[in-house]
Amino acid sequence: MKSTSWKAEFRRGQIVREAQRLARSGQHADHTTIIPLLRDLEGFEAARARLEDRAVRFQLDSLCAMRRSGRERPVEAPPHASTRA
Repeated sequence: MKSTSWKAEFRRGQIVREAQRLARSGQHADHTTIIPLLRDLEGFEAARARLEDRAVRFQLDSLCAMRRSGRERPVEAPPHASTRA
């Protein structure tokens, strides 16, 4: 394992957490407006695969909907949402 791999993994996590923060802000309808905002951040390319994952996109969409509707909990993911497209 390379000594910098943990740094890359940490940065990927930061990008995903930033996407989640943006989703919780209530300013976005879904992941399609969030992901473009992250493209200029350092580490975006490394996090791209995670952000393209159906489950992550579903989570972001659910967080957006939850915040915009005032609900406390997101909708449960359908069983197929954890597979990549």
